[in-house]
Amino acid sequence: MNQDFTRKIWLLISIVSGIATLSIILYCILRYPEFQIYGEQFIKDEWSPFKFVQFKPMTLIFFFTFIWWSSLLQFLKSNILKLSKNWLNFAILLSFLVLFASFYELFFNFSLWSSLMSVTNVTNPDILYNEFPNPNTPVSLVYATKIVILIFSISGYSIYFLHDLRKREKIDKQNSI
Repeated sequence: MNQDFTRKIWLLISIVSGIATLSIILYCILRYPEFQIYGEQFIKDEWSPFKFVQFKPMTLIFFFTFIWWSSLLQFLKSNILKLSKNWLNFAILLSFLVLFASFYELFFNFSLWSSLMSVTNVTNPDILYNEFPNPNTPVSLVYATKIVILIFSISGYSIYFLHDLRKREKIDKQNSI
């Protein structure tokens, strides 16, 4: 397949998934303009397109955002290959930093979630929220956890993608010698 055609396909996938993400976000904000807990507007609904298949808008936001990012990287692959090895290494370093920070946040969110469920005897995790660090702006734990998992996934994929590019570059240089 033609490389230019392949790039256009990746760009199309990126644009469509980005529009889908923004549409869901806009829909949720317009549907629930008033909220007490930040992020609750993205977890209030439960969509079921098929029997036994259910998901929240936040889950779709997660999927479409990940597809947007990964397809955008694929589209930009030829541009990224033009970067110097130092910039590539720096991008990997930054991705690792984000990966480890989000890994910590995942542990924090799941620990807080489990603790709150135990202490309050709440069986529905959708109603739990975190008031720290500002009690005036509590955050839904479902929302926060999915955002953190999204950041963790994007940074992990970015590391994989950039490392693979660096590895291919080394192989191409060895083969040209």
